[in-house]
Amino acid sequence: MRAVVLSVYGAALVLLAFGMLCLVFDLGRPDLALKLFLRPSLTLSTFGAFALAVLALALMVLVALRLGRENQGAIRRRIDGLSRAVVIVASAAVMAYAGLLLGQADGMPLFETPWLAVLFVASALASGLAVVMLAVAVAGNGHVEAVRYLKRRLTVRLDVALIVLEAVAAGLYLAAIALGPAGTVALAPLLTGAQGGLFVGGFGLGGLTVPLVLDLLQWRRPLPGWAYGLAAVATLLGALALRFALVQAAGPLLSWAPVA
Repeated sequence: MRAVVLSVYGAALVLLAFGMLCLVFDLGRPDLALKLFLRPSLTLSTFGAFALAVLALALMVLVALRLGRENQGAIRRRIDGLSRAVVIVASAAVMAYAGLLLGQADGMPLFETPWLAVLFVASALASGLAVVMLAVAVAGNGHVEAVRYLKRRLTVRLDVALIVLEAVAAGLYLAAIALGPAGTVALAPLLTGAQGGLFVGGFGLGGLTVPLVLDLLQWRRPLPGWAYGLAAVATLLGALALRFALVQAAGPLLSWAPVA
């Protein structure tokens, strides 16, 4: 189990570092990222930057503790518990941050609803569990009872719940956009336009339907080992398709204006 936990923390840290590098690259100038810390202000960008930094530091502490001796003293156990609490709080902030930040963009009907943040949080939760499932599949010892329970019962059932939550959030998001000022015009690029393949196929079919079907089958009876990992990979690829499709679909709507 120690190898599984270390793999989860390590994968989370690597993915977080990659995401932070993508944000710096998107800014175009690393010095602008440093200004968020050197000259903080009450903005969502600053909030997100500090949330990412705190999360990264807490994850590094957890990884360092798992690399140390297995039998920890009282002080190290307290540090471990505090770090995990910080990770939970900072993760919640990071999950909501992207949707809230996009919601501040002007002239983008696809972003002008709080359900976008809800959808991103639901997608992030499902993606986080997918990383855990991959760690269990790769680093877990199938002969250890705790790992067998994680793989065959706990993570599969939780994955079903999170995928359903993500699907409900996506439905509420689409309904909010359709009922908004732009109506179905805003949804056209996302559902039937250039990004329809990514959103409907990549996210709806690949990121929701495929892992849900695999999970339900595994819930009823044991499947080959590849099915467990495939469900996790499909969830992660679907989350990537969701974000890429939303950002790309918003482009053609930048000039949209409500008709008087």
